[in-house]
Amino acid sequence: MQKRKDFIWKMGGQQGEGIESCGEILATILAKEGYSLYSQRLFASRIKGGHTTFALRIALEQIMTVGEYIDFLVALDQETVDMHGKEVREGGFIICDSKVNPNFEAFEGTGVTCLALPISETALQQGSLLMRNIVALGMSVALLGFETELFLTAIKARFAKKSEDIINKNLQAFQLGYQLVKEQLGDVEVDTLDKPEPKDQMFLLGNEALALGAIAAGSRFMASYPITPASEVMEYMIKKMDKIGATVVQTEDEIAACMMAMGGVYAGVRGFTCTSGPGLSLMAESLSMASMAELPMLVIDVQRSGPSTGMATKVETSDIDAACYNAHGDYSNIVIAPTSIEECFYEIQHAFNLAEQYQCPVIFMPDLQQGLNKQSVPTFDLNRVGIERGNLMKEEKLPALEAPKYFKRFELTESGISPRTIPGMKNGLFLSTGLEHNEEGKPAEAPSMHVAQTDKRFRKLSTVADVYEPFLNNAKHEEADVLVIGINSSRGAIEEAVVELEAEGHKVNHLQLRLIKPFPKEQLLPFYNSAKKVVICEQNATGQLTNLFRINMPNKEKLSSCLKYDGNPFTTSYVKAAIKEVL
Repeated sequence: MQKRKDFIWKMGGQQGEGIESCGEILATILAKEGYSLYSQRLFASRIKGGHTTFALRIALEQIMTVGEYIDFLVALDQETVDMHGKEVREGGFIICDSKVNPNFEAFEGTGVTCLALPISETALQQGSLLMRNIVALGMSVALLGFETELFLTAIKARFAKKSEDIINKNLQAFQLGYQLVKEQLGDVEVDTLDKPEPKDQMFLLGNEALALGAIAAGSRFMASYPITPASEVMEYMIKKMDKIGATVVQTEDEIAACMMAMGGVYAGVRGFTCTSGPGLSLMAESLSMASMAELPMLVIDVQRSGPSTGMATKVETSDIDAACYNAHGDYSNIVIAPTSIEECFYEIQHAFNLAEQYQCPVIFMPDLQQGLNKQSVPTFDLNRVGIERGNLMKEEKLPALEAPKYFKRFELTESGISPRTIPGMKNGLFLSTGLEHNEEGKPAEAPSMHVAQTDKRFRKLSTVADVYEPFLNNAKHEEADVLVIGINSSRGAIEEAVVELEAEGHKVNHLQLRLIKPFPKEQLLPFYNSAKKVVICEQNATGQLTNLFRINMPNKEKLSSCLKYDGNPFTTSYVKAAIKEVL
């Protein structure tokens, strides 16, 4: 028996068969035991039916990707075997429900052990096909070599509101599944993991981390319209709103959500909205107004595959252009992309701060892989990021106004950042509209004022990359054969590819970009110039991030793209192959 550093378990079948709940029970227990986890749900864009899988990578050290070669595949139908069997590594296992008379011919001589076991039949013995997932859970625990007691306790807790009879039948279903695998394996040795040291960690969705981060940032107002893959942010806020004194409004559409959140920030609260690509498109005009009115507005855009409805449950990073340029006119804003689920919590707090410090809209854009999947992360430090409200004036320090003068809310300052008041402050009265204006907010169309205010709105953003860490720096070499730059959830696959390439003798630097706009040219240049080649990894067909580098950086001939737009996340082998093409 060998000790492994990680395992990948995957279960597949039809939506509505309890596959996700099986994975959730398994993952929840292992997270409590101290294992590092990364999960991935793949499912069709429909309420029920359609192929779905739940994959879970289980490791002793922190992991940032779900991996690509499966150790144990549990299939409730032949489709799962056909679609995912090729992902099973040599020495791995496939368990399929014998009810579907699985065809294992493709695996003869591959070193993969295939077992047809009575998953449905065992569930029916306990009274319902609904227990197939619990039977499969028992089989999985047996394959993975874990003790059963913790899982039996979890099953009792999960069905605590059910009758004693239902609880006992589920416990029996689990134990029968466990015994079936043990009997089939006999004396066959299965690789196992060491028991990890206890960890103070959480296991949560990126969308849940976003909501927690917004709460930690002091936000108590959210206006939003449900959309996949972002709805969980609003759902989490709704669950917690009474406990934290928050208000959450489900609006009639994304336009109303954006305008209502803008009204909230105008009134002085840290308001935000949450959407995906189609909703971001609808918000374009409102965001342009927020730029003109210099409102510290925050929009979360959980990116999905497009255009239009596209593949709403599949991942892409194809909203980069939309986030930067969607609104009309000379539109000034900030665009940030977190590099991990953990960063969804911390970086959104920075995003709220930047919105108020620079008095402009901020688009915070995780991708679907981060938003809809779970990862184990160190328990969040609530004191790591403080609340910075920028140049928000205190009423007692405002000088007296003499009618008909207004407060100079849009004062032409050297930094471009004006003093800010909120409605109700004595001596803080100003006018706010979508019209070009003078320093008091009154409509003004003089050419010189439009030029001055436009320059001010862009001048204030010149220091963003100096006060905010624009990328995650994994660069180890003063001079590199290649610099790899990624965005969003590509981080894990890139990091593992870099390790493998370094072991082969290549010098590879890696940066994971956070700040997309304003583009951090000066901060990137030292790493860019010291690399022979630069590879940009992004999940879209048009190289949107690469195009930003072509616009802003010199020596464009050293640039190349690693593009992926099939709806699936980056894998280590995919990234590694793209890097090796330029070495």
